Amino acid sequence: MAVLLGRAGAPCRFVSKVGNDAAGRELIAELTSAGIDTSAMVVDANGRTGTYLAIHDEAGELVSAISDLGLYDSFVLPAAALNNDGDPLVFADANLAPGELARLADAYGDRLVFDAISRAKAPRLKPLVASGALIICNLPSAELLVGHPVERPIEAAERLLTTGARRAVITGGSKPLAILDDGGIIELTPLPTEVVDVTGVGDAQTAGILLALAAGAPLAAAVKVGMMAARAALATAGALGELPADVIAAALAAET
Repeated sequence: MAVLLGRAGAPCRFVSKVGNDAAGRELIAELTSAGIDTSAMVVDANGRTGTYLAIHDEAGELVSAISDLGLYDSFVLPAAALNNDGDPLVFADANLAPGELARLADAYGDRLVFDAISRAKAPRLKPLVASGALIICNLPSAELLVGHPVERPIEAAERLLTTGARRAVITGGSKPLAILDDGGIIELTPLPTEVVDVTGVGDAQTAGILLALAAGAPLAAAVKVGMMAARAALATAGALGELPADVIAAALAAET
C-alpha cells in the first residue's frame, strides 16, 4: 500500500521493523525506490521479517493464508513515529501491539487511520473505537469490534456509532459498503467487476482512500476513489504495481 502511494507521488514516511535478512533488505529497497522515506525503519538483528503467504483458487479467490508477523508484537514505535508535527494523515494497522496502537491514537487523534486487518487482530482496536480515528475493516472484523453478528456493513456502522465511533468504512465484498462519518451513515454499492485475482485488493482500496483524504477529499468521495482502485486491483493478476492514472486523477479532484 505504501508503495502505491509513493509511486502516485504522495510524500510518505514508512515506520516499521524488519529483520536483518534478505526479505528486510529487499523491502527497504523497494520502499526507497518508490520515493518513500525509510529513515525511521528499525532493523532487528535477531528478528525475522514478517511474511504473508496467500493461497488462491482458480477463480482468483482467497482460499487460505499463512502469516508470520510475530516480529511486530514486540515493536515499540520510535520517537519519529509519534512526532505529529506536519503529518496530515497517519495510517497504522492492527499488527501493532495494543499499547502501541493506543500511543498512536493519543498522538494523532482524528488524523489517524486504522485498518483492522483480520478477525484475529481486530480486537486490538476495540478499545480505540471512540478515539476519533477512522477505522477501516471488513464485515467479519466489524463483528469483533461491535461484539455482535451483523449481516450487512450498514448494520455494523450503526452499531459502531452507538459505541462512540465517529468515522468508519466497513466493506462487505459485493455487498454495499458502509461509511460512518460524524453521525451520518451512507451506503455505496460496488460496481460488478470481473475478478482476476484478489491479491492486494484491500491495500489498493485503502491506498486510494488515503491518497484522496491527503488531498483534502471528504470521506465519502475518498471511498469512491478507493473503490476505483479496488476494481483495478481485482482486474490485475497479482498485486497492483501502481495506482492507475485515472485513480490518481480522481483522488486529486475529489476534494470538493
